[in-house]
Amino acid sequence: MKKDLPEKVSYEFFTDKVHPDDKNEVMQLMTNHLKGEIPVWEVKYRIQAKDGSWKVYRDRGKVTERDENGRPLFLTGIVFDVTQEEFEREQLVVKNKSLTTQMKRDTLTSLYTRSAIIVELVKQANRAKEQKQPMSVIVLNVDNYAKIEEHFGIMLSEGVLKATGEVIKASIKERYVAGRYRDSVFLIILENTAEEEAGIVAESIKQTVLETIFDIPKNVSISAGVSAYYPDETISELIQRSAQKLVAAQKNGGNQVVL
Repeated sequence: MKKDLPEKVSYEFFTDKVHPDDKNEVMQLMTNHLKGEIPVWEVKYRIQAKDGSWKVYRDRGKVTERDENGRPLFLTGIVFDVTQEEFEREQLVVKNKSLTTQMKRDTLTSLYTRSAIIVELVKQANRAKEQKQPMSVIVLNVDNYAKIEEHFGIMLSEGVLKATGEVIKASIKERYVAGRYRDSVFLIILENTAEEEAGIVAESIKQTVLETIFDIPKNVSISAGVSAYYPDETISELIQRSAQKLVAAQKNGGNQVVL
């Protein structure tokens, strides 16, 4: 407010209130313009208000007259309060990030969607190849899921998938990533992990699922195929190898992990 300004507004009255993170840029741009190194002075910065909050301003100015030595005599400019505009922009960024995250997540299990997990697999495979590090994948499926759906209906069978997703998430924590590949099939990517270690993770998930109490009067089990990534193979070949191991595990009675 104008009434809050001192009788004489000093240079320090402005600079002392500029946000510390903005001050260097503001001072550098101002100096560059006063030296004639840039044609106009244009910058956005935060100023601390009397109540302690931060207001955002966009400032544009220009030296309109200099002396015979090029030193500035007069400067004209205009300042806009863009606090609300910046707030709305930041809210939009947050909303867009949230929407992007939601698009990557399977609504039932909260794991990655099929497309998102494949994108992640390609990224990690390229990284493994470049850095010459191991990478493995686990393809797992809920045993006899079609029969579970037939006997207990869609709602309860989807509850089985959701709970299985939670077991997977708890088992891999932040170290690995997992997604719902299709229907009752899940894909787990284990970066910097050899096949034997990936097999231990798969066995742990299998055992946890077997010990989990589901909302159906029936024990639930999973089977899994585990494969290490070979740099000379395609992503499709990697998934196919793992899927073939999964099929072999289920044909052999289920509740198994095949490496």
